[in-house]
Amino acid sequence: MMEKKRAIASLLAFLLGITMLACCGGNSGGGTTATPPASNSNQDEDGSSYGIDLASAEVQPMSEERATRERLEETVREWLEGATLFLDNSEMSKRTYKDFVDFIGCDATEYYFDDSRNTRVYTWRAEGADTSKLGVWFEEKNGIWSLSFTGSTNL
Repeated sequence: MMEKKRAIASLLAFLLGITMLACCGGNSGGGTTATPPASNSNQDEDGSSYGIDLASAEVQPMSEERATRERLEETVREWLEGATLFLDNSEMSKRTYKDFVDFIGCDATEYYFDDSRNTRVYTWRAEGADTSKLGVWFEEKNGIWSLSFTGSTNL
């Protein structure tokens, strides 16, 4: 019964997250983008080298580099096997931000902290298509921020 309640709560959190992604919009180019890390080989585990505030609920720009729409589609359909909710005992739930960066090939486009769910939210936007995006929520599990759920738009 508890697993059922948790699954329902996670689904509601996912729907809330999708709504938030749809409402947050993109960077229209008028703002500034934080300085990227010196190289991918020195990449940190959470994107904080971009100067983002990991505790801020404000959407913060990260990398200007974008993944192709095809790569984001591949991430959703093949690497995540179409799943959107990742329970604590699954292998996929152990994936971290760095795992996503390694698979996708670039850092996220933007970041914010969802204090209502206590999750870190990273969004990758496709090159040339701001409305094609992948949102990934990470929650802290045993001191490690790992995959909780995902949502995508126009992929």
